[in-house]
Amino acid sequence: MKTKQTQHWLKALLMGMLTWSLLGCGTPGNAAASGAEAATGDVLRAPLKIPMPLDKAGHKVDVTFDVPVPPKVSHSTGYFLGLRTLFAPSDPDGKIATIDAHPVEVRVTLHRLLGGKEIPVQFWNRVDVSKGYEPSRIESFPLKDDIAVSRRSFTEYSGAPPGRPDASTYVLRFGGPDEQGPGRYRLRLETRNDIPQLHGYKAFLVFERAPDR
Repeated sequence: MKTKQTQHWLKALLMGMLTWSLLGCGTPGNAAASGAEAATGDVLRAPLKIPMPLDKAGHKVDVTFDVPVPPKVSHSTGYFLGLRTLFAPSDPDGKIATIDAHPVEVRVTLHRLLGGKEIPVQFWNRVDVSKGYEPSRIESFPLKDDIAVSRRSFTEYSGAPPGRPDASTYVLRFGGPDEQGPGRYRLRLETRNDIPQLHGYKAFLVFERAPDR
């Protein structure tokens, strides 16, 4: 009788160990996430769209994400980091003029995660350097001290009637990375200034491909 009980007990123990193993529990490779994953939770996938308040200094974003293989045919200039803010068509509240007059300043870093290391990726800002009535002339400059300032990029109109809340989108850029290949990256960002004029703005931090030209 004891022998049969012992056999049943051993069988249950072995089945439990097998189930534990199949779930990936108790193995060093699965038990602990990488430092970046532990800090940010789930690994996201580009394009990113993260709700973000614009009126307070010290708001932090720390995310790990994967950049997929780019499409075979594309006329986009590549990924950029920026903001999407919602406004009513015809902008009766003057939101666009307000955010242009009070740009958002952030400290931002991007690292590629490769071989257990974080490799810095340089951000560049595209600036119109034309003067007066000169034709538009865009040049790229590396961010100084990892500081980026939002600049107008483009507007997406929904075709909704004027005044409908949050029906259109105003897009601003912080800059674009010089490394955009597929792989895993970690983005860290922090807002630097209180901007009470932007209180209540519905905005998103985005890392997305620029529209096709």
